[in-house]
Amino acid sequence: MMGEELMERSAKDTGILIFHGFGGETEDVRLLAESLAACGYTVEAPLLPGHGTTRRDLADTTYFDWITSAEQAYIRISAKSNRIIAVGFSMGGLLTANLWNYGFAGIITVNTPVYYWNLKNIIKNLLSDFRGYLGKYLNAANCSPIASLVEFQKLLFLTKPMFANITSRALIIQAMDDDTVHHRSADYIYGKLCGEKSLYRVADGGHMLFRSQRGPEICGVIESFVQKIHTQK
Repeated sequence: MMGEELMERSAKDTGILIFHGFGGETEDVRLLAESLAACGYTVEAPLLPGHGTTRRDLADTTYFDWITSAEQAYIRISAKSNRIIAVGFSMGGLLTANLWNYGFAGIITVNTPVYYWNLKNIIKNLLSDFRGYLGKYLNAANCSPIASLVEFQKLLFLTKPMFANITSRALIIQAMDDDTVHHRSADYIYGKLCGEKSLYRVADGGHMLFRSQRGPEICGVIESFVQKIHTQK
């Protein structure tokens, strides 16, 4: 079921909007989407334009296309839910910040980049399994067209000041061994947010947290955060 939009409906009036990361797909957040849907929430995890298909498709999209897609997903789920919580994995966290003016009941960022490529963790991984991780890093470099990387940089530059506009309740999650996003990113986001906020760090799990052994734990932390907001009067 790769490369598809995930949507689950329920009777609860809280909707969960989940955005995957740059160059990724909905499978990267499927564990979370299904976990929250099983709790009875309306969940939507849109596939961003250019993602889940080919390098050419990705190269033909811009950061504006990704933001527009996120806005459209918000409009769809807001027609079904009275309050909405946004979850952004990796670049998806930047998209949630771009929708700050919609007034989410809560936002959650998971391994969201402000500073990227943790060289210390990359070297550690290469020393532990040179062939395995070298292949991973080379594949990651080949999968992202230069034009798309430029669009990602534009999105990051545009978004960084927006975190200071967010006043909704927030949860920032960061894996300390993330080799793609430096863990200082979580500190930056936490420091800029203006509302009630908490920071949850895990020692391992890497960048793809929901595909790691930490996935169920992270889903549980997010479920608890969502439940507290859902039960508020």
